[in-house]
Amino acid sequence: MATAPVTVDAGFAKRIAAAAGPGVAIRSLNVLSGGHSGVTHVAELDHGDRTESVVIKSTPPGRRPEGRHDVLRQAAVIAQLGARGEVPVPAVKFTDAAEPPFFATDLVPGVAVDPIIDQDRTPVPADVVAARWDAAIAVLARLHRTPVEALHVPGATPRPPADELAIWEATMRAAKMAHDARPQRVLAAMRARVPEPAGTAIVHGDFRLGNILFDGDTPHALIDWEIWSVGDPAMDLGWFISFTDPANYPGVGREVPGTPTADAVLERYAELMGETRTDLAWFLALGSFKLAAIQAHNRRRHLDGRYHDEWQSLLGPSIERLLDLTLERLEANSYDD
Repeated sequence: MATAPVTVDAGFAKRIAAAAGPGVAIRSLNVLSGGHSGVTHVAELDHGDRTESVVIKSTPPGRRPEGRHDVLRQAAVIAQLGARGEVPVPAVKFTDAAEPPFFATDLVPGVAVDPIIDQDRTPVPADVVAARWDAAIAVLARLHRTPVEALHVPGATPRPPADELAIWEATMRAAKMAHDARPQRVLAAMRARVPEPAGTAIVHGDFRLGNILFDGDTPHALIDWEIWSVGDPAMDLGWFISFTDPANYPGVGREVPGTPTADAVLERYAELMGETRTDLAWFLALGSFKLAAIQAHNRRRHLDGRYHDEWQSLLGPSIERLLDLTLERLEANSYDD
């Protein structure tokens, strides 16, 4: 995780120091690069007898602390999962509810990349890739086995599949694609087949290798909880398996030895959960539609000049492929044996 120097409001830095405890000073405060939502800094704290590096996540300027910008809601679920000790998460160090609200976690060392779309093409041995996938599946199973009633977080009300679909439909609309012929066909098919939830779990919402900090093949922290919810755990599965197939990313994806197939991921997950779901088709379709919507939205932001990332301009074929895959999953029920 790279950091970049930035001029930070002195008042914000002072608040961080105060929240960290009496006598603490800020030695440095830099932006943490990567990601497309929220504001993340790395702060080096001077405690007098020691220094400490922490990650600061805050609500962006001008935004209300709602939805993915409700950082204190993120802090609450991370802290409660951390207290249970079953899912690896960063330790929450302190919070501040003033404007803008923020929370701090320890800076966990490690590498977090999605191998098939790693822009740096970092070489990773096949056995390490395979071991990371297996470890990630185990983390997902532990997360989904965590009792929802163990959470005491505002807004932890189960979200039905129809409401989840509406979120990503709105994202596609913001990308100015909701009225194109291909997204229209996909959305009509998705709306016509919305299922009832068959289970309830803590859903990370962006579960993938790129959001797990690994030391070798050991997972140390599941990060980026901006869009967590409570709902059918299959919503995580549909998203997660989208990162197994480089064909989902024409022009930007690559074959990575050690990467499991989607079927292998689902089989291993079912083994760990002790049950096999037979109603996954719609949720797996939701995963590919959600990814298409997010890619389309990020590409639109780039094209509109709201942020610069040339990689986003390459995603047109991937967006089309993911939309086609959504229909294929709905119509073929490939995983609905």
